[in-house]
Amino acid sequence: MSSHNARILVVDDEPTLLELLGDFLREQGHEVILADTGSKGLDLYNSELPDLVLLDLKLPDLSGLDVLKHISSRDDETGLIVISGVGSTDDAIESLRRGAWDFLVKPFLNLEFVLHSVNKSIEKVHLKRENRLYREHLEEEVQRRTSELQQEIIARKRIEEDLRRSEMRYKELSLTDELTGLYNARHFFRQVQAEVERAMRYNSPLSLCVIDIDKFKQYNDAYGHLCGDAVLAELGRFIQKLIRDADSAYRYGGEEFIIVLPETPREEAARVAERIRTTFFEHAFYPKNAQGVHVSLSLGVTSYCPGESVSDLVDRADQNMYAAKKFGRNTTVCK
Repeated sequence: MSSHNARILVVDDEPTLLELLGDFLREQGHEVILADTGSKGLDLYNSELPDLVLLDLKLPDLSGLDVLKHISSRDDETGLIVISGVGSTDDAIESLRRGAWDFLVKPFLNLEFVLHSVNKSIEKVHLKRENRLYREHLEEEVQRRTSELQQEIIARKRIEEDLRRSEMRYKELSLTDELTGLYNARHFFRQVQAEVERAMRYNSPLSLCVIDIDKFKQYNDAYGHLCGDAVLAELGRFIQKLIRDADSAYRYGGEEFIIVLPETPREEAARVAERIRTTFFEHAFYPKNAQGVHVSLSLGVTSYCPGESVSDLVDRADQNMYAAKKFGRNTTVCK
């Protein structure tokens, strides 16, 4: 697949825009498939297996976010670009959280912006597929070499040990965020589902804490991204230091973090959150020879309610964090 012969599915209920995008992308050499409803889009996705999907959020039959979730959960190699006539920050964040690679706001005054996003997404699809093939090749090579050296006991043991270390390292890298040392969002969703099932089985409490760094974009704009990365890394160290061994912490995305606290009632989780908030705010940063800069956090805490979904639990913790923002930041909301 090259940038000149990708298969692209466009899902939008505006006939004029659908035709415009279809004609424009065909002129670029792409094979284009059009759908004016979410259900048609899903059917065409399942039958045609496109390389890239351009998806409107507002569809007449299905939620664009539900269509997005279905596609991203099935195949992480399919490019996903969300197009929206609203362009709200919440829509963009939720779209990216559910697997979108880019977010475009219509009407498109300049189709070159669309083309740029499409080309970048197709390039990413190509790289992801190359990486998968490379990993498969690597696994085959490891198996071949292991088979060849099975007759030599000492060499075999040495290779097995090397493989074990490589697998552990690969697993660690696939589960953790390199900058903060915390687990990544992909691992969070697997782990929180297991903790919810355990809480249901044993009727035990389970709490979540969502953390967001206040005015982080302003900090980055003022001092640069390297200094911003130092704040993220330091917060990761603070969180690891202040939670229990039974708890687990994750970089949820950007400057947002989340902590899973098994066997922990909501009130105790709130105390942990407050300890993290106050301790981190007391710490001073010194970017670019500036005087000590204190960075505050907004935190949302909640507990699992029997029978609810993981999505409901996470959304409630997230909403509490946004409530903390509305209350003036540098605070914890627990409910």
